[in-house]
Amino acid sequence: MKEKMDQFFGITESGSTYKRELTGGITAFLSMSYVIFVNPIILGQAGLPEDAVFMSTIISSALAMLIMGLWARFPLGLAPCMSMNAFFAYSVVLQMGKTWQEALSSVLVASILFLILAFSGARSKIIKAIPMTVKHAGTVGLGIFIAFVSFKNSGIIVPDEGMFIKFGGFNNPNVIIAFFGIITAAFFLVRKNQYAVFLGMIGAALCGLFIRFGASMDWFHLSESVVATLPQLPKGSPVVVPTGPFQSMMNETFLVSVKHLDKMLSLDSLIVILTFLFLDFFGTATTLSAAATQVSDIKRENFEDNKRIYSADAIGTFFGSIFGTSSLSTYIESVSGIIAGARTGLMSVIVAVLFLLSAFFYPVLSLVTPAVTTPAMAVIGIFMMQNITNIKWDGGFEEIIPAFLTIVMMPLTGSIALGLVLGFLSYELCMIFAGRTKEIPKVMHVITVISIAYLFTI
Repeated sequence: MKEKMDQFFGITESGSTYKRELTGGITAFLSMSYVIFVNPIILGQAGLPEDAVFMSTIISSALAMLIMGLWARFPLGLAPCMSMNAFFAYSVVLQMGKTWQEALSSVLVASILFLILAFSGARSKIIKAIPMTVKHAGTVGLGIFIAFVSFKNSGIIVPDEGMFIKFGGFNNPNVIIAFFGIITAAFFLVRKNQYAVFLGMIGAALCGLFIRFGASMDWFHLSESVVATLPQLPKGSPVVVPTGPFQSMMNETFLVSVKHLDKMLSLDSLIVILTFLFLDFFGTATTLSAAATQVSDIKRENFEDNKRIYSADAIGTFFGSIFGTSSLSTYIESVSGIIAGARTGLMSVIVAVLFLLSAFFYPVLSLVTPAVTTPAMAVIGIFMMQNITNIKWDGGFEEIIPAFLTIVMMPLTGSIALGLVLGFLSYELCMIFAGRTKEIPKVMHVITVISIAYLFTI
């Protein structure tokens, strides 16, 4: 059995071990687990039942990762995308006035279109047409974006009227927890320990438990609202049968997207569908490209021609819309599992199993807070930032300007899609200005037109 698994996943061939795959799977799961609780809160604001979203998040994510692990055989995790659930709730439902049922139908149609692109030669041509400058810049920008969001969620960065943002200060215990974890991860990174990300999160969790214990002993004077944000051990039994959430999903969100497909023929619905498709397609392309840079023995050409990797993302979104959640996407957080040593699809299978088990053991996840995940996100940012050396900074301003705009606009606007769009548009314009129009791939012209159309939707 062990030998068959080794041959199926190519564990020995890839230079990995079962221990590395397990550690990578646990690390990736801990980095992604926050989505199980955050996604229901965001979509709940759009009117979806939170219990149902909780279960649909777990089931659709697990199915997507099983496809990624068993079919694509690549070490990545998938779950509802944080930027797309925000677009779903705040833009489509609350601003445009669409019902959440119609929004789910839009996600369903977008996933089918994504699948068509993934299985056809169009997807490969589109990805190859994107200039390497924008690809590498997208990786760097995505790394900075992830680190920025994690710093914001843990309180390291807070809003400021004068400078927009500022340092949150060590009066917030979550800042201490986050930095303790980052320092722990840095220690093991410097010592070339492949489990640095996982150990950094363990350090952050232990620090949080110590602060909570100190507050209960009156060593630290913290308000109840602050203490509630700290990591905590499960209260009562750590095992809970999720009967209620499962019934809620089956009764209230399952197949709702199919029942409202007749509402997808209007112009505003088409715009919503294309926006979901745009965000998923290019966001996935950037994330997967970033992940591929962490696997030294994979050829970029083979990676970009791998239809199964992209299809796993699209199929995951399809299942998500069926069960009742917004678009799924490959999680850049799951790269922490690759950094921890995982190299095969077995990691994705392990994460899928842990997601399913989390439905029964979710009280244990009370240990995982935004501050605890900050070390993993910071390390991911560090690794993604290394791609900045691959950008041709001496290749002329037609290379520099698109790279600059892509990198800067992703974190500053909070939009991965907008950063990519501005990178595409500036590349096309700068190549025209440089008299190099003939060097621009024909597909890139189509991407430019789509990018311009996207700007009118925001």
